[in-house]
Amino acid sequence: MHSQPLESAHEDDERPLIAASLAGDEDAFRQLVERHYRLVLNVAYRAFGSLATAEDCTQEVFIKVHKNLHSYRADKPFIHWLHRVATNTVTDTIRRRRVDLSLDALVREAPSLLGDPAEAASLQEQRAAVRRAIADLPGRLRDAISLRVFHELSYQEIAQVLNIPIGTVMSRIHNAKRLLRRELAGYITESRDSGAGGSE
Repeated sequence: MHSQPLESAHEDDERPLIAASLAGDEDAFRQLVERHYRLVLNVAYRAFGSLATAEDCTQEVFIKVHKNLHSYRADKPFIHWLHRVATNTVTDTIRRRRVDLSLDALVREAPSLLGDPAEAASLQEQRAAVRRAIADLPGRLRDAISLRVFHELSYQEIAQVLNIPIGTVMSRIHNAKRLLRRELAGYITESRDSGAGGSE
């Protein structure tokens, strides 16, 4: 028994909505938004830690999707194209607003869940430093590490989104981590970094 992959079936189901949206059907576009709104909102919330900022960013993502839907290539999964629009919007917002961001905060407990106030304050400080460092990375490195951290995509998925070889993805993420480690030596210890992904 070989069933059609869920992602493929979902893509097939979305193609008529995308075509109708391109033809000016606002109801079809509303359905696309409803399907993906929570996903984009969750990504933005993980990046900013503020529901209000995440909602603003999510609205901006779908405004860009509406304006640029004509540039979507139908031979590629829509979700990957949407991820790229979302991550670009998140990183643009980071640079524009200089919001306190954090790499570790995306994979660790939120400060409100930490019992020790001193530890929570330290994590808040770390958030600010790490997220500023991500925002200041060269564009190609920032895009790769953002897809990995903000969106939790695999290397293969990042390669598909950015339309580059998987080896290039691995190289960019390696270089991004190297620069982040150098910039954030006082916040991210060598042991934590090596324990988080030595095989990458």
